[in-house]
Amino acid sequence: MKRALIIAMLVLALTGSAARAFFGITVFDPTNWAEAINQLSAMNRQYTQLVDTYRKVRDQYDHMVLMARQVPVAMAARYRALATPWRRSSAPDVYGTTGGWVSGINTGAAVVPGYLRAIEALNEYGAALARVPADQLDRLKKNYGSVELADGANVHTIETLGALRQAAPQVESAIRGLEDDSLSSAADMNTEVAVLNKIGAASIVNLRATQDTNKLLVALAEQEVVNAKRQRDSDSVAINNHIRYMAEGREYLNSQKDGSSDAMLAYRLP
Repeated sequence: MKRALIIAMLVLALTGSAARAFFGITVFDPTNWAEAINQLSAMNRQYTQLVDTYRKVRDQYDHMVLMARQVPVAMAARYRALATPWRRSSAPDVYGTTGGWVSGINTGAAVVPGYLRAIEALNEYGAALARVPADQLDRLKKNYGSVELADGANVHTIETLGALRQAAPQVESAIRGLEDDSLSSAADMNTEVAVLNKIGAASIVNLRATQDTNKLLVALAEQEVVNAKRQRDSDSVAINNHIRYMAEGREYLNSQKDGSSDAMLAYRLP
């Protein structure tokens, strides 16, 4: 209707101009009439294009409004997950040997003194090392080193566990804040930038958790390597003993039995 009204008004205006020309005001010019028709057609096309553009913009706006709607539920009540508490280590300390261990494995601080109070002390041979047979000395030193390596791996594991436990409250607080922001119905918390920021924060928290997991796995792997070294040393000792027996055992046994029959036959009761 609007377009038809505009066209009619333009036709009347042009017709009035032609009528005035007929009465001597101006001379009718067919070229101007044709130009007016062309302009009218162009305006009609522009109007149609504007209408199409408006419809597209309106559709986009309606789609954006639809995508901006929040979930029609109380998200904090429906989707909040309960956190499993990470309990601190504890143990009786009747004779004062476990308190330092427990403190170190909970905080990651002063681990070595607490560990040394809880374990059996490893003494040094000192001058007694010179009395060890030469063929046993190398094996003895390596067995001694296995215990030292085990101590180092244990201390590292306790430090890692203590650091993780010490940081657990701060990590839990950050996760809870991220959860609150993600479940919030506030408009400022649900803009496109806000959602992207929360996704980035969640990715960083996940990276931290993965890093902590890797640290713990490294500590456990270190202990496994020490255990494998101890088992390997034990197997090597058994194989070396068998090799020596196969190489020297028969001659040693023969040397022990040579002359034993004569000695028994020559024996006389007093």
